[in-house]
Amino acid sequence: MSAPTTNIPVAIPAGASSGAPTGQAPRTIAGSLSGGVPGARGIASRLLHGTPGRMRLFGLLGVLAAVLLGAVSANALLASQSAVERAANNSAQVVRAQSIHVDLLRADAVATNAFLVGGLESPESRASYEGAMGRVASGIAEAAAAQPADGNALGVLSQRVQTYAALVEQARSNNRLGLPVGAQYLTQASAGLRADAIPIVTQVVKANEDRAKKEFDRSNSSLQLLVGVLSLIGLVALAVWLAKRTHRYLNPSLTGAIALLLVALFVTATVITGVGSATRDVSNGSYQRAVALANVTTAANDARANESLTLIRRGSGASNEQAWVADRKTVDATLATLDDSATLQEQWTDYVDAHVKVRSLDNGGRWDDAVKLSTSTADGGAAKTFGTFDVSVTQARDSAGKATVTTLEKLGGSAPLIAVVVALVALVASWLIIRGVGQRTEEYR
Repeated sequence: MSAPTTNIPVAIPAGASSGAPTGQAPRTIAGSLSGGVPGARGIASRLLHGTPGRMRLFGLLGVLAAVLLGAVSANALLASQSAVERAANNSAQVVRAQSIHVDLLRADAVATNAFLVGGLESPESRASYEGAMGRVASGIAEAAAAQPADGNALGVLSQRVQTYAALVEQARSNNRLGLPVGAQYLTQASAGLRADAIPIVTQVVKANEDRAKKEFDRSNSSLQLLVGVLSLIGLVALAVWLAKRTHRYLNPSLTGAIALLLVALFVTATVITGVGSATRDVSNGSYQRAVALANVTTAANDARANESLTLIRRGSGASNEQAWVADRKTVDATLATLDDSATLQEQWTDYVDAHVKVRSLDNGGRWDDAVKLSTSTADGGAAKTFGTFDVSVTQARDSAGKATVTTLEKLGGSAPLIAVVVALVALVASWLIIRGVGQRTEEYR
């Protein structure tokens, strides 16, 4: 007989499912697919659970510290090298701009002094003037190509220089014909040069001096290495913690990693400190000497031009004589700050003595004799004594400028190679940290 059936509903306890044991969740298709695969949070929880988990976590932080130390060290090396390169470029631009400044005033000094002779100037004076103006033109072109930031200012300067040259040519033509208006053209040219062109050169020089000074300061990037020091301290703390937990006080892999990173940090600090020290020596040595000698050269040539302008203006050149006195004070004060400037000071004194005689003759009503002494290339003449000084101070300035640029270009040349080596050392140290921590984790389990 078959079992009896009933239509009476059977109550099912709350929380239980029919056909399944009480206390078990019902199996679904989704549950069947995912029930055997732990989630990412679960995996992380297992890996980081307990002391082995903390070992893995601290090992990961140690790897990050090694990589950070290598990255910071390499960046500091490259930053120092880049700063030195920019300092060299800006210093070279300072030298170019100062050369333009000197040649402009030298050309004016030659033009004004040659004008005193009357008629056609000597071939030597003409060649000296054209040489100075030629160097100005080429110097402006080179400076504009080397430093695009100065391009606009140098473009305006080129226009002002052309205006000056045109006025000088008009003065020269009228002077050759014996026309008095030539003196007016020359006075206008000199005044325009100092009012319109020279301030532009001065601004270019100052801008590049400021850039060079900033790069001199940036050449020592050792402050960045503080991050590396903190990373190294963290690795030492990891080694100490690991030794206490495992009671194994010697971990060759981790110790080797710390030693490698310590050597890398020391080498990096040594190179950067050396570059910064050498750069500072250049800044305080040959660079400052080049700047000072350039100031001497410009002031001296300005004085020489004002001497001639005082004679050209025949009794109305008091302002030019005052300018000469100011230039003399600048030269005297600057030369006094330089070492090994005894020869330059002696040569400058010879010219000052000649100028005093020129002014004495002019003030005594002997204008022709004053002009003759001012343009004289014989011993004791103003042209002779000034020419000797100008050649000497220009050579000294060129030598100091060349030494500055050459020395800076040689500094930091090995920094990129050392940066690559430091980066590779950091990677090797990272592998050693993984190995060392991994060994202790397995031993602890």
